[in-house]
Amino acid sequence: MERQPAYRRIAEHLDGAIRDERIATGAIIKIAEVAKIFGSSRSPVKQAFEILEAQGSVRPHDGQGFVVGNDSEPFRFTLTADHLTLGDGDANQSAHDELYFRIERELILHSMSGHLRVNELALARHFNIGRTLARDLIFRANKLGIVARGNGGHWHIVGLDVERCRNLYDLRRILEPVALKAATPRIPSDELEAMRGRLAEAIAVSPALDIVDLDGLENDLHQRCLGYCPNQEIIEALSRAAPTYICGKYLQVTLSDNPTIETFMHDHTEIISFMLEGRGGDAAERLREHLDLSCGQIVERLTEYLETKTTPDVEYIW
Repeated sequence: MERQPAYRRIAEHLDGAIRDERIATGAIIKIAEVAKIFGSSRSPVKQAFEILEAQGSVRPHDGQGFVVGNDSEPFRFTLTADHLTLGDGDANQSAHDELYFRIERELILHSMSGHLRVNELALARHFNIGRTLARDLIFRANKLGIVARGNGGHWHIVGLDVERCRNLYDLRRILEPVALKAATPRIPSDELEAMRGRLAEAIAVSPALDIVDLDGLENDLHQRCLGYCPNQEIIEALSRAAPTYICGKYLQVTLSDNPTIETFMHDHTEIISFMLEGRGGDAAERLREHLDLSCGQIVERLTEYLETKTTPDVEYIW
């Protein structure tokens, strides 16, 4: 299934429920209850309502929610996942994704402090979840190289200091352009068009972008596109560098109260446009320039973070 930005997926579920009259005209829908159902932050929910308001489907109400319809008498309404035809599996996965990105952020920020241990039982207790889910979330971080198993089977966070960040970017600058050039003729044009469309939507609504949305935009180019490279040895080698682009999005949010549009969105748009024109060599060269710029930005932010910020303690990281 094609991965959508969180705000777009929420908007489509709400719009469908309104059109099918599962949510009646005049019903007051609160931002907080929608966020709870989707396991989301408030930001993508607000963006979803902005889309519906532009369509004339809802109007603002008391600053905390929206009323269905433009001229109907408002009435109290309790929204549930059933109204949105959001099955338990969909709701659980959305909630799990939201939880994972909270944990991923804490792991990445602690990775700058050195090789710390992650306690699986303490994580489960901290978030009031089962050991199985806690283990699944840690394994998800392990696949991205954020955590690794040490002696005795204990999990530890893989350190990400300035030197390692530069080394990983060296790896990316050597291999990613080669992989992209080889992948270009193999990627369906409709898939590239969809990626470019997601970038255009994101640029239009930023800076209010959710971490999940930023993650999806990064994955489009650096995972989905490169995944078409026929040389899987290159792809395997590049998997080691995943912490560098994960780190970037969290550093930006942590160091700024109002993050600006990331240069990467415009760079990605240009690179994907070259690919759509069949100009794999130009796309590869533009990607190399993008990585040069990105490396400088990440190193600068990482240095600033280490000099000005203190990573908050959490009970499952020792």
